[in-house]
Parts: sequence; structure tokens; C-alpha cells
Amino acid sequence: MSETTQPQLGDYTPGFEPPSKEFVQSMTALGRAYFQPKFYGLENVSKDKPAMYVTNHSVLGALDGTLWAAELYIEKDIFMRSLVDDLHYMMPGWRDLAPKVGFVRGSRENCAAMMENGEHIMVYPGGGRETCKRKGEKYQLTWKKRTGFARMAIEHGYDIVTVAQVGQEDAFDIVMDGDEIMDSQFGDWLREKGIAEKYLKDGETVFPIARGIGPTFIPRPEKQYYAFGSRISTKEYEGKTDEETLWEVRNKVEMQLELDITKMRIKKLEDGDGHWFRAILNSL
Repeated sequence: MSETTQPQLGDYTPGFEPPSKEFVQSMTALGRAYFQPKFYGLENVSKDKPAMYVTNHSVLGALDGTLWAAELYIEKDIFMRSLVDDLHYMMPGWRDLAPKVGFVRGSRENCAAMMENGEHIMVYPGGGRETCKRKGEKYQLTWKKRTGFARMAIEHGYDIVTVAQVGQEDAFDIVMDGDEIMDSQFGDWLREKGIAEKYLKDGETVFPIARGIGPTFIPRPEKQYYAFGSRISTKEYEGKTDEETLWEVRNKVEMQLELDITKMRIKKLEDGDGHWFRAILNSL
């Protein structure tokens, strides 16, 4: 961070003390029992080799990151620092809690500072828009023209590890998406009051109305699958940050992530629901 930049809530500071593994294990015990997560490719991660972990958002982002980040901490002694959207710092209560669980405001300055300190970093190139899924966008990456993560990895010689998350998108159904909301009278009100422009990127980051089990917001107990891809080195691109190079790296990462998402979706189908009660809840 430059000397002229005023620190903001959520900016990175070294010396973060993570919670104990026992605390993390107890806090995620219910999620692990409910979603029965499976992990693949853990041999691709190492505490001694900091990396940028590029992953996909699911609808609402409610189930993202927690279980695989906990697994890395408990089994690999890697505490993940997550770069997050400014939206996290607009929510009363949560904006004060987010830094305490290791979240960091997404900016180049914060990312650079973390890399200089050898942090393991979680990034979602899809940002807030990817959590605000529209109907028909299940497991789609919404990265637009973003290449910033590739630039940062190249500039700091960081490896990239993709993390495919599957199962979360099956736990919810979208009843009304952001486009439909913005086309309603409520959307007109959001525009009239300036809320859409100020907080919702002109309606782009309007969360959908979704349901889980039956008409409730309780997610269905869909099994969760996580695949850590082979490490993508950026050493060969050292000193190259032209557009062509950035897109080459981005495309390589995107293709790896999409391939692993597909593999995990197939694996999930092959495994099935398991217990009959889980199958009933997942059919509601």
C-alpha cells in the first residue's frame, strides 16, 4: 500500500493470528456432517509453497470456501487469506467480523502485500456478479475481462492452484434472479432511490431470491466436492505483463478450473445421494 493511501477497514496487515484448529474444526463440524465433503488433489498444495488459489463462486456465495479452507488448515496447516469484494464491508456486523476470520479487501495493494509476506491467497475472479447468478448460469464462470489475478501472480512469481467447488449450486434453486428483480417495481424503486447505482453496480450485483429444501432457505444436503488442480507456474512469464501474456495465463487457469468442475460434477452424479433420507431432502 502506498504511503499516500489511507488504510481502510479490511486492508491487509501482517501478523494476523488465526483461530485455533480446534475452533475451526468445531465450527465446521456441522457443515462437514451435513454436506459430506470430498477432497481431491490435496497433493498439489503445500504449506511451504504459497500459492494463489483461484476458485469459482456459487449462487449467493453462502457455501463458498469454508469447508475446503478448513480442510487445508486442519490437514495441511495452511490458513487461507481470502481477497473479497467491497460488498463485505457494507454489511453491518459482518464488516467487523470479516477481518477476524482472515478476509482482506480485494485490491492490488493488499494482494501485493500478502504475496510479499508469503500468504496463501484465495481469489474469486468472478467477484460479486458470480454470486448473483441468473437462471441458467449454474457452474458458469463469470470473469468478464478480468486478468488482474494473472498479473499479480506473474509479478510476484506465485504459482496458481485452481479449486473447483461442486455441490453448492445444487443446494439452491433460483426463484427470481437479479434481472427479474430489476425489471420489477422493486427494481424501479432501487433505481429511483439511487441504491442500484451506489451499492448494486446498477443492478449487476442484486442477489437472486433462492430456495433450498422446499420453500425454505435451508440448503439441500447435496454432497460437496472440491478438486485442487495441478500447480500452474508463472515463472516462464517473469517480466511479461502484456495483454497477450495475461490472457494466456487467465485462459490456462480458466480451462483448468472448468475441466475440474466438470469432473467433479460427473463424480457427484456417479456417487449419488447415498442415504435414502438425504435423497428425499435433495428431491424437495
